[in-house]
Amino acid sequence: MENKTFDQMNLLDSFLFGTTLGYEEYGKEVSGIILKTILRREVKIKKVVSEMVMFPTKPGLHGVRLDAFIEEEGTEVATGGIYDLEPDKKESEKSHLPKRVRYYHSKIDMHYLEASEKYKTLPQVWVIFITSFDPFGQNRLVYTIKNHCVEVPDMDYDDGATTLLLYVDGDPEGYPKELVQLLAYMKHSIPENVCNPDLAQIHSCVDKVKKDPKVREVFVTLEEYVEREKAEALEEAERKIAEERKRVDEALKTAAEEKARANEAEKKAIEEKSRADKADRQIVASIRMIMSLSEKTADSAMDELGIDVEMRDYYKAML
Repeated sequence: MENKTFDQMNLLDSFLFGTTLGYEEYGKEVSGIILKTILRREVKIKKVVSEMVMFPTKPGLHGVRLDAFIEEEGTEVATGGIYDLEPDKKESEKSHLPKRVRYYHSKIDMHYLEASEKYKTLPQVWVIFITSFDPFGQNRLVYTIKNHCVEVPDMDYDDGATTLLLYVDGDPEGYPKELVQLLAYMKHSIPENVCNPDLAQIHSCVDKVKKDPKVREVFVTLEEYVEREKAEALEEAERKIAEERKRVDEALKTAAEEKARANEAEKKAIEEKSRADKADRQIVASIRMIMSLSEKTADSAMDELGIDVEMRDYYKAML
């Protein structure tokens, strides 16, 4: 959670968004206006569930938490739709967004297909992300994602799954002003950005939610919890850093000791080589002296000195 007071929060902040859409008195109204503005059609809301958790099918698997899960009237006979609205400011995770969306679609589908039902009963599903960052770097206000046939792009392939990614700072050209105004308001939910009747309704609901003492109490409790979690995480991080520093210090000490041993071994090797070279020079001098005094060949001189046969070529090369 960012360091904001509750009054400073915008509708793009998950806490305010989820709280407003989950508010019994205002949730249907606000979500209906948002969907109408995005989809350019009226959406009759049957149910809104804030912070809906879809548990994994078995322990150890990943569940999902949907910020605002919305059912449209008629969903039970697959004539309505299911909508998942997700405000998202986690730019650091944008590279994973397509797979996240894929997983959300799959979990929603599993929620609506009973064992005895036919696939045709699956409702239309819209997963809609409203982001503070550009998910694909194309500076578009809206990215609409649908499955299609690669070989025949124009072929109709309606699997009922639609993904919309709305970038609040995307290029507004060609889009309805109401949508541009909605996204601007979600980014900065202030009176100055209330510029049409629908936004006036949303802002009125947001303002009432912000003034609710129970909501403010939940926010303070959550803020305290988050701060406590941050402190504990920082403490844990510092502990791990200290452990890592200790391991590094031990590794550096071991490396220094090994280097010292290696240097000592190298020094000894140099000294031994120096002694060996000195001995070889002495042997060569003796061979030369015998050859000079007795006019013997190198082999005869080495016979006299008792030098092994396998070493003789070595010494001959030094004569």
